[in-house]
Amino acid sequence: MPHTIIDLTEPVDIPSGYIVWGFIANRQDMAMNSYPLEKFSEIRDGLVLGDMLFEGDGELFVEVFQHRIEHILEANGAYFNGRHNQGHAQNNQNISFNTIQPYPDGDREGLYPTIEILP
Repeated sequence: MPHTIIDLTEPVDIPSGYIVWGFIANRQDMAMNSYPLEKFSEIRDGLVLGDMLFEGDGELFVEVFQHRIEHILEANGAYFNGRHNQGHAQNNQNISFNTIQPYPDGDREGLYPTIEILP
């Protein structure tokens, strides 16, 4: 889910077919911040689970969410087979990055050098 942070203090298993949200550090967080998609699809009016409040049609949410994930996988080239289904991950292979660091000390400490990029 968007806005999910996983910073573990112990091993945690995320079961297949579960939706996860919030901050996950341990098994207790998983218990309060996850739910089976199959059961989520059965929600008709809403659900409160810990700090999470869901209002609406769970089935529609799951369908749209799964479609969105599928689109992200496609667009990023997850199904690229070496020839077909190229995505962002393959299209951006020739990009190079320049990291400019500020001056670490002296009169210019904290300032960034000037860089001019010409074609």
